[in-house]
This record gives sequence, structure tokens and C-alpha cells, in this order.
Amino acid sequence: MSWQKIRHLKQYNPMQKTAIFYFLFSKVYKLTRFVYFLMWFVYFEKSVFPTLIPLVRNKFKFSVMKYYVWVIVAVLSITAYQKVTAQIVLKTEYIAPSNFLDENGNQVGEGKGDLKSISGGLQIPVSVKMNELNQPTAWAVALKGTYVSMNNKNLSTDYCLNEVLNAQLAVIHTRPLSERWSLIAMLGGGVYTDLSEFSGKCILGQGGALFIRKMNPNLDLGGGAAINNVLGYPMAFFALYLDWHKNGKFDFNISMTTTFEISASMQVKENLRLRLIGEANGVSAVVNKDGKSKIFVQQYSTIGLQPEFKLAKYLTARITGGVSVSREAYFQDRTIKAFYGDTPDEYPHFNIAPYFAVAIKYGL
Repeated sequence: MSWQKIRHLKQYNPMQKTAIFYFLFSKVYKLTRFVYFLMWFVYFEKSVFPTLIPLVRNKFKFSVMKYYVWVIVAVLSITAYQKVTAQIVLKTEYIAPSNFLDENGNQVGEGKGDLKSISGGLQIPVSVKMNELNQPTAWAVALKGTYVSMNNKNLSTDYCLNEVLNAQLAVIHTRPLSERWSLIAMLGGGVYTDLSEFSGKCILGQGGALFIRKMNPNLDLGGGAAINNVLGYPMAFFALYLDWHKNGKFDFNISMTTTFEISASMQVKENLRLRLIGEANGVSAVVNKDGKSKIFVQQYSTIGLQPEFKLAKYLTARITGGVSVSREAYFQDRTIKAFYGDTPDEYPHFNIAPYFAVAIKYGL
């Protein structure tokens, strides 16, 4: 049954009309289910997340260190998450101008700003060997870079920087430990800098290891240690790995791998998938402020609709339109007390603003 065959209803007998009615009803029912899930998802993002985030911050000392642990987990998980294949990803983002508010929610003068970013990632497998269970033992090189420009107006750089560059290079090793357990280890480094003020302090070493268990066909869960010198000397921090998905007419995904991502999607056509997606991203820079070495962090969370077009066998394009629901921008001392002391309920931040992104991915 197709839409073209039901244009002239009078020419069909009662049995055919019943089939046509069932066809229309099934289409409306499936669309209603998807719309209902979208409404639930928006409610969760708008009502539940804002309630949970302050609780998580207060209980687990939610701080800038989260960003650097995520960077290491992201690089560690590239090999496992992308199934040890060559990958090239290019992405550009835009967050429209919005007012800048302090930690108490008061506007800072007439300060406002937008965000424009361009990022790219490259993964090259160097060696891949499969065992009898089709599990890989692999070595890979991963390179990732992000440039962010903030067009701030009436806003001092004491509150927010204008340009930030992040770049990471790492060697990754992954191997199976058993039928369900696997290990991913990484060693590398990165540059996290304000483009107007580069120094050797902006170069940070990174390393870590994750032990991942395949709980079931839909869930990978693991943990381990992430090591960096963001405080000026090496320290280890706990890192969490989570990748859950459920496939069917509608696909659902929760991932704490390359980014924090929650999404629901449906296949509209053979070469078109429609996704409702929520993501968390960020950039940082080591700077000299008030005679001290500090960390500047800008973290932003977005939610939007994302059509994904399959342009060729290995080439896809994603276009996202939505809103930036949170964009924090703040400086923090590079001390243990600053990272693990009392964390405010709110950081200085930009207001809610429209968000747009375009990404192209090529993978073998």
C-alpha cells in the first residue's frame, strides 16, 4: 500500500477501503507515538535536567575538572566507539547573541555575545588484529581540534575570552580481556589556549585507561582513571564510560563517550534519519589572570532537531537547529581547593539563545 494508490477512494471495494483505512491509521499512530516521545523529551530537558544539575553539582563537586576528564574519555573512546575504523569529522556551530549574567542571575551591564566554532577530528588505525570472537586488538592515532570565536560586546575579557583553541593528539590502544571485558588505554597531549596569550603552560599531558564491560547487546558500561596535569602536576581522576542504545522503528541513545549525548531518532526515508538530540560540549584555556595561572572554561548544552542525510556509502551530513539552554563561562584557579571546594549553584553564563550546527562525517 502506498500514498499514490489511495488518491481515488471511490474506485475501491469495501475490503480495499478497509485496508486503506488501516494504512492511514497506522501512519497516524506511528507519527503520534513519535510526537509524544518528543514532548516527553522536551519536558525532561526543560524540567528534570535543571533540577538535577544543581543537585549533582552540590553532591559530586561538579567542576571544571569534569571537562578535562571528558576530553580524555572522548579520546579513549574514539577507537571503541567507532569500531576501529578510519574516520574524518568536520563540524561548525553557531549560538546566537544573548545577554551575559553573573552567578546570581543578574545581567552584567549591557554585555552580550555569541559563539562560532569549527572543529575537526581524524582517526587513523595503525594496526588491527581480530581474534576468534571478532574482537579487535588495535593501535590508532587520534587528532582533534576546535577553534571557538566569541563576538562579545560590552563585555570585558575578565568575564569571557574572545578566542580559544583546543587541540589534542593521542595514541590509543584497545584489546579484549575476555568475552565481555575490554581495555582501552591512551597517552597523548593537548594545547588549550587563548589565542592572544600562548605559553608553555597551555600544553597539558593526558593519559588514562578504561575497563569496559558489555552488559548486554545494547549497553556498554565501564570505568577507569584519567590522568592529566591541569593543576600543574599529574593527578588521577575517576572516569566513567556509558553507551546505551535501543534500536527499532525509533532508536534511542544515551552516551557518555565522545560527548554527553541523549537522542531519539526515526528513519524517515532510506537516506534520511530525523533525530531529536541533546548534547553537552565545551572548550577551555590556560590563562594568566590577576598574576595567577587559571583555567577558563566555556561549557554549553544544546537541544534540537537534527536531520541526517546519507550522501554516499561512507558519507553523511547532519544539520541541527535548536536552542542553547545553558552556556557557562568562568575562570577557576588551578588548585585542589578550587577544584574540590564549594561549588556554586550557578556559574556566570549567557542566556538561552538559538543554536545551529552543520556536521559532515566520512568513515570507512
